Amino acid sequence: MEQVSVGIDVAKDRLDVHVRPSGEAFTVSRDHEGLSALTDRLKALAPSL
Repeated sequence: MEQVSVGIDVAKDRLDVHVRPSGEAFTVSRDHEGLSALTDRLKALAPSL
């Protein structure tokens, strides 16, 4: 099983998220709804870093 790593670029209004090794990339808003959605996605990915 490969390790999953997540990088997050923080901007004023949004978070740009990149997942390795899958190459998946997505953006969430930097508010309660966006952070909640990000938390749910990260829990499912179970990243090591």
